Amino acid sequence: MSIQATMKTILFALLFVTYAPFTCLAWGGYDYSNSTFVEIEHGNRVKSGSDIEFFDYDDSAYHDATVDSVTRYGDTVDIEVEDSNTGQNRTLEMEDQ
Repeated sequence: MSIQATMKTILFALLFVTYAPFTCLAWGGYDYSNSTFVEIEHGNRVKSGSDIEFFDYDDSAYHDATVDSVTRYGDTVDIEVEDSNTGQNRTLEMEDQ
């Protein structure tokens, strides 16, 4: 392997290690009343009264919502939201991070 190829490999590895963690920062969970997986992307501040965006795997769409409450139960966090797209109240059961 040439020095140039080695340098490219090292540069790629450094870029991967630097940026790869940012692509994996979604928060996964489940909405039992709608029987669908959901995901809250990194950057959403999940606290009572805040507006968030989550991805609903059932309809393959992003939804805007207002957080009504956040409650921790052992290894899970229940987030009660009002879905702005549907007007529906939903409880998202998320894995504790």
